[in-house]
Amino acid sequence: MEKLKVLFVDDDIDFGKLMHIGLTALRHDVHFQTSLSGIEGVIAQYSPSIIVLDVEIGNENGIEKARQIVRQFPSIPILFVSSHTDISFIAQGLDVGAVNYLKKPFDIQELDVYIKRFAKQQRQEKSIYLGNYWLNTETAELYYNNHLLKQLSPLGKNALQLLWENKNTAVSNDMLSRVLWGKEYASNLDASIHNLISKLRKILNKDKKLWITTVKRVGYQLTVL
Repeated sequence: MEKLKVLFVDDDIDFGKLMHIGLTALRHDVHFQTSLSGIEGVIAQYSPSIIVLDVEIGNENGIEKARQIVRQFPSIPILFVSSHTDISFIAQGLDVGAVNYLKKPFDIQELDVYIKRFAKQQRQEKSIYLGNYWLNTETAELYYNNHLLKQLSPLGKNALQLLWENKNTAVSNDMLSRVLWGKEYASNLDASIHNLISKLRKILNKDKKLWITTVKRVGYQLTVL
């Protein structure tokens, strides 16, 4: 059976290491980190089945970061963990789109049940449909009229998925930079972004009901009729 990929983010190093060992023993693929630094790039490259996120990570607000993550990666479930028992924290966590809120301390078996439940739902949504195209987000294979067109590069797949998740809305160069390369936008990335978008435009030119436009001084938009 294919392992579920768990992105575990908590600033408690000892607790995180314990969870990493326990979840690995339960046959999960685990990436553990203690800060939110570069989290968008990690998500884009690692493609987790689920994100387990502490409410407070150092001086950073996990709930506010989750709000951004949900906008950029709406198909990846987020499970909050925290020692906070205040109902307002729980309400805020669920309000931003998290699938559940698990109070510390908890048993590793309990966490395992939640991971399997919500990650299973996410895995059932591995296909993205764009007009007469459809993209398998696990294999990066792009089909047109049910015929395999090509297998996209990791960058191409992540860029197309990001544009689709924000279809009919401009995606800024900064968001592209953070999601695809894990860093803030700088002008030296212009050529890389332009070349990537140009390749996607050529691939998507078979269907006249969708196209990628340049939004001046902002970024790019995938328009789908």
